[in-house]
Amino acid sequence: MRLSQVKFKSWQVFSLFLVLGLLLFTSSLWTSFLSDDWHWLYLAKNTNWSWQIFATNYEGLNLGGSYNPLLLIIFKVFYSLFGLHSGAYHFVSILLHALNALIIYLLAQKIFVLAKIKNHYLSIIAGALFLIWPTQVETINWLAAWPHLWMTTFYLSSFLFYLIWRSDKKAKFFILSLVLFLAALFTKELAISLPLVILLWEIYFVSTNKKYKQKTWITSYWLILALFLSMRLSATQLLFGYYGQSDLRWQLLQWFGNLLVFINEFFTWSYLRIFIYKVWYHGIDSLVIVGLSLLALYFFYTYYYKKWWQFIMVNSALLILAPLVPLGLHRTTFGGERYLYLASGFFIIWLIAIFSKVKIKRQLLGILLLIIIPTIAYKNIIWQQASLVSDQIMSSFTKLEIEDKARLISVGLPDNLAGAEVFRNNLQQALELTYPEYSGQIIHLPVYTALNNKNFNDHLLKWREDEMGWFAESVDGSFVVTGQTSIIVNDIYFELWNYNYQNYTANIIRLMPTDELRQQIKDEDIHWLTYDQGKLQIK
Repeated sequence: MRLSQVKFKSWQVFSLFLVLGLLLFTSSLWTSFLSDDWHWLYLAKNTNWSWQIFATNYEGLNLGGSYNPLLLIIFKVFYSLFGLHSGAYHFVSILLHALNALIIYLLAQKIFVLAKIKNHYLSIIAGALFLIWPTQVETINWLAAWPHLWMTTFYLSSFLFYLIWRSDKKAKFFILSLVLFLAALFTKELAISLPLVILLWEIYFVSTNKKYKQKTWITSYWLILALFLSMRLSATQLLFGYYGQSDLRWQLLQWFGNLLVFINEFFTWSYLRIFIYKVWYHGIDSLVIVGLSLLALYFFYTYYYKKWWQFIMVNSALLILAPLVPLGLHRTTFGGERYLYLASGFFIIWLIAIFSKVKIKRQLLGILLLIIIPTIAYKNIIWQQASLVSDQIMSSFTKLEIEDKARLISVGLPDNLAGAEVFRNNLQQALELTYPEYSGQIIHLPVYTALNNKNFNDHLLKWREDEMGWFAESVDGSFVVTGQTSIIVNDIYFELWNYNYQNYTANIIRLMPTDELRQQIKDEDIHWLTYDQGKLQIK
């Protein structure tokens, strides 16, 4: 019997994916908590069990922020089980990732029937490629990416049960689909695209099968979405606001540019991100014209040759990406890859279907693996280096010669290391969780050090003070700080000098506290806390 004719049971495929996931992402089991990880753990520990979780944003407030009640419950459950043992959380990440790959395998089986692709092993390859696609590394290594992992599990399962219901006509599968859709929404708002994706597939089924009857039950997805949006509005006072913005600002040109960057990431895994963003910065009009023209040509091809399933698959991925286009990606690193996680499943199924028509399948698959495996290994190493920096920061704090209740102003903590998150604004929470006796206060400033895999232990900033304030200047003139150009935060006005607007970096920080705060710093009632030479330092 040929391999393409062999039938595997789901548990066998899942076991294969789990073993493969453990082999590729074993290093994540030793990745420490990083950046926003601490924020979620802090909330998990300090949020009380109450129905109020569903009546507020994820921080327990009623203004702004994300609405993720189920995600907070998930974190609370696992915090009660694992505490601060990071490896246990990352094992769950690998487990979920293998489960999501299994769901992609099951979805591929159903979609390949529509595409008249009969080779069973191609469905396994689709799931395996989803598992090892290099854009998944951030989602597995960063605990704060759990919203994308869990939401994808619920989202894909909901869509799978919708397809099963469409073929089996059993109401229980439809109900399961609705329940899982609600779970996806309560985990991450990005699940709002599912009703549109299902509507797209309904149109496909109706247009390709004259006997196919569209059912009014499909409106249930829209009713659930309306219920969720009303609960979100009540909890956050936001209807269309998103991360970083309290309202939806229409910037279509920028959105289309970001969409093209997302599409580029599916194919290039961040290798061309800097180049694409340079084009984006200098000529976004040209990028959008060329990119949309290529998409239009492809859609014309699918229409002309009646490749309806291809049209539906590509547009499903685009609909999933649509809520993300206001955000964009990091311009100089692979940061932000988690935004591609869900859509990559639809992209990979489409890719394998195209791949099935190629005669030299094995050769192409071999070439792909030769590129994929080193890419994953490199990105895993970056995350391990970021983990090392995080450990150095936490351990070096205990060696600072300060009082237990010292007040500190944090400046220049490492935001990320070549794309892997390190610390942003969560040091206070990290210290309170790690050292329960800690009773100090850290005043956070949103200006950071931009690290890479070569300079993370180097001497990066030299400090000086004059009548104009305090200055933290790059030792060698390189652009090693990042953040907003100028803003007043916590009674301190700061500026970033020689700012590079292409990648949001500068080489000098100017700090100007209010007169009262300036005197407290001079009297050493408050200290500057910064990161340099691989550790925290007092300046």
